[in-house]
Amino acid sequence: MSCLGFSLAWSEPVPYFREIAESISESMKEFGKRRVIFMHSWYTNQDSWSNASFIMRNTFLRFVIGQVLAGMRLSEEYLETTNHLDYTCILPPGLTNDPVSDKLIYTKDDVWCLKPDCPASISRADVARYMLDVIEDPSSYRKIRSIGVKD
Repeated sequence: MSCLGFSLAWSEPVPYFREIAESISESMKEFGKRRVIFMHSWYTNQDSWSNASFIMRNTFLRFVIGQVLAGMRLSEEYLETTNHLDYTCILPPGLTNDPVSDKLIYTKDDVWCLKPDCPASISRADVARYMLDVIEDPSSYRKIRSIGVKD
């Protein structure tokens, strides 16, 4: 749901991601639907920031998008408490506008960054390709999954 965009918050996590997850969850429960895929980002768990470079960690993550990422993490924590959703939270690195590729998409569950194994960017088209690949894959249900490409 991160594609919606929100104004920056400096002192507390952006609450909208959790609120949206709760609304989607309630609606899906009401209509008997289970499958949902969220797209968040690497680094939603602050413990993973140590994988970022010094400059990335102490400028961009801390002062620019840190509270947005924290809001995404609150959404992930909420999803983990549900028992009626087959959710997958896809965590890509920085997004590019490159075309879809045939690169192998590397994944790892319950980690919030794939550095140094993968570069810090992936095309939006490759993220969409991966989301379509796992939409009906039960092994991806109830997972928080970082993704990246390997050359």
